[in-house]
Amino acid sequence: PYLAHACMEPMNCTAHVRRDGCDVWVPTQAQTAARTAAAEASGLPESAVQIHTTFAGGGFGRRLRQDFVVEAVQLSKAVGAPVQVLWTREDDMQHDFYRPVNCTQLRAALDARGFPRAWFQRIAGPRTALRGVIVPYAIDNVRVEQVEEDPGVPVGPWRSVGASQNGFTIECFVDELAHAAGQDPLAYRLALLKQAPRHRAALQLAADKAGWGKKLPAGHGRGIAVYESFAGWVAHVVEVQVVRGVIRVKRVVSAVDCGLAVNPAGVLAQTESSITFALTAALKGEITIGDGRVVQGNFNDQPLLRIDEMPPIEVHLVPSREPPGGVGEPGVPPIAPALANAVFAATGQRLRRLPLRLDKS
Repeated sequence: PYLAHACMEPMNCTAHVRRDGCDVWVPTQAQTAARTAAAEASGLPESAVQIHTTFAGGGFGRRLRQDFVVEAVQLSKAVGAPVQVLWTREDDMQHDFYRPVNCTQLRAALDARGFPRAWFQRIAGPRTALRGVIVPYAIDNVRVEQVEEDPGVPVGPWRSVGASQNGFTIECFVDELAHAAGQDPLAYRLALLKQAPRHRAALQLAADKAGWGKKLPAGHGRGIAVYESFAGWVAHVVEVQVVRGVIRVKRVVSAVDCGLAVNPAGVLAQTESSITFALTAALKGEITIGDGRVVQGNFNDQPLLRIDEMPPIEVHLVPSREPPGGVGEPGVPPIAPALANAVFAATGQRLRRLPLRLDKS
């Protein structure tokens, strides 16, 4: 579905346009772009524009855009005085640049052992839909197609961009292949990742720490997924309990290979943040359009995961001397598929659409 960024701090900007210069105070992820936008809106040369970067209450890609900067600069220029623009929550949620919708078709041909010899994937979505679409598994014949579409809704970068969607479709499909082959999902992946040591290491560490294979109570299930994006390899094992059609996440165990962890505490914090962000998206995230406008406007109809819904999270680092890689985004893509695979293990229902909702009939 479309997804909003839903930053805790709505979009805001303070601008002071004068005859000889322009000062802009803004929580932005793109200072150079903000400076260019302010110069164009004020009619001043870029050399006359000063950007003062403030702390940001979340960004997730939304603050790469400059619409709120332009608004403040234009108003300041019009009134000849400093102006602070602060969007309401409704402004923010209904005038976002959303994660785009995406639809994917997947097919595979299995050999006598149940392993894929051919893989076909067709994606309908904007160009960002191809982000992270590389399949790491040892498959002889892989074909990926894209049908580019523009639904007329403003879209933009959202934490992990297209990898969040491709991680879901690829890792759910691999789980389905393992089930069709009558094999354990972990063992099946490991057998197909012999040429991908960093995927294997993260997968094995997460599985070991989670106690993969240990018996769970009735109504519980474990799911697993591994994905590489932004030079970070992350595996998640998610345990769920399903009671009367309600999905409760009971535990998340993660393994992260980001190369050399210069600041291990920062890696843990970013991974925990990614998990929280991704669980909200997988279970509750959905922006819909009705009568030509966004329906949702605040956290009452686009809720976030609450503290009593959060599971215990364990994050383990894969020892590495490789160059440092990404940590802010790679933890997002594997959560939704690991969660969906856990729901299947608990209920036998395959969920192929986000947000994840069980058939309660």
